Amino acid sequence: MRALVYAGTGRMDLVDVEEPGLRRPDDVKVRIAMTGICGTDHKILAGKLDVAGSGTVLGHEGVGTVVEVGDAVTHLRVGDRVIVNPTQSCGTCRNCRLGAYCYCFNFDDHQVGFTLAGTFAEYYVGTAQYLYPIPEGMSWQVASLIEPLGCSLNGVLKSGLQPHESVLVIGSGAIGLLCQSVTRRLGRLTVATEPNAFRREFAAGVAHHALHPDELTAEAIAELTDGRKFDVVIDAVGNQLAAAMEAVAKGGRVVPMGYDDTYHVEIAPTRLIDDGLSIVAAVPLHDAIGPAINLAARLPELARMVTTEVDMADFRDAFEATMGVDLETGQKVEVKSVKAVIRS
Repeated sequence: MRALVYAGTGRMDLVDVEEPGLRRPDDVKVRIAMTGICGTDHKILAGKLDVAGSGTVLGHEGVGTVVEVGDAVTHLRVGDRVIVNPTQSCGTCRNCRLGAYCYCFNFDDHQVGFTLAGTFAEYYVGTAQYLYPIPEGMSWQVASLIEPLGCSLNGVLKSGLQPHESVLVIGSGAIGLLCQSVTRRLGRLTVATEPNAFRREFAAGVAHHALHPDELTAEAIAELTDGRKFDVVIDAVGNQLAAAMEAVAKGGRVVPMGYDDTYHVEIAPTRLIDDGLSIVAAVPLHDAIGPAINLAARLPELARMVTTEVDMADFRDAFEATMGVDLETGQKVEVKSVKAVIRS
């Protein structure tokens, strides 16, 4: 079968690999319809996130149709449309026994598209417990957004956002926009930043205000927040924690949502203590899919978010449209997409 395989920093190849089969009675085989490109996929290719083994099939935001089930599977049937939950765990270590699955001591060995074969492929085989039926009437495109929506929803909820509070979301890629969708409904004010004009225009239809980062001056922050700064600041880029710390109000919370292993920042503990600030990094949730499915019907903007859709053979076009980097030359190109999916 065709699959997109990680071939080292900056490289991903379309190759033929062996089609997977059922291994255990609780396994399910899925014919993948499409998989969303995540920011972590970008960071892996850019060499900013060292989580994938060479030769691994990438992709973890997959959706598809069940084509085979093991003898022990009871909640799924052939023909069911499903969402793959890529956040898996060993289930037997101390943390798993305590219910802290996302902090499994063997977590790195159980991640779809990083260390386990992912969904940038024609078929995926995985344990039934990590597959969720897609509600009737939900499109493939919206279904492909459920996993990142769940991550965004959980990050916002972990921030403790209250209805009277203001939020700044730094970055308006897919995760940033999904955070904006949630915070606009849960908080008083949502402000987005984004340097790319295409994405900034999209964010203007989701957040209350969408600004270029250069426009977010101290004076602008004071005007937007009545001089208070923001109660919650979400870094949806992965390298904006310093900017987030400048924009957060006393008693506020900063939520790092993006990934970038190459980014480091100094923080004075006395600032955290004196201003009563919290950095809320414990945002992963083992079951982010279930809550997101229930919320999706209230977010009509999801239907517009997939702006690029290509076949696996054209994967470079989709990555370049969302990364802003030519995969062959490494040169910057214009970002011209909000969310891209790759059809299998």
